[in-house]
Amino acid sequence: MAANVWFGRRLTGGAMRAVIREHRRANARKRALTRDVARLMLVASVVVLGVLAVEIGRKAVTIISHGAAQNSVELTG
Repeated sequence: MAANVWFGRRLTGGAMRAVIREHRRANARKRALTRDVARLMLVASVVVLGVLAVEIGRKAVTIISHGAAQNSVELTG
């Protein structure tokens, strides 16, 4: 901060407000980009969790159906 102390003293009130306004706009753009990336990651993680849930369900149905078929063979065999 001490390296740019002269910067604040040399600018007039209007120029300083313009610098601050531009700095805030730049920060707003960075925050907007960060929010967009976070939303994209959230959507991707929800899709991955959905796919995993479907695959786990399919695996469970397969195991249950194989178990039922095996039990029926043992009962009749």
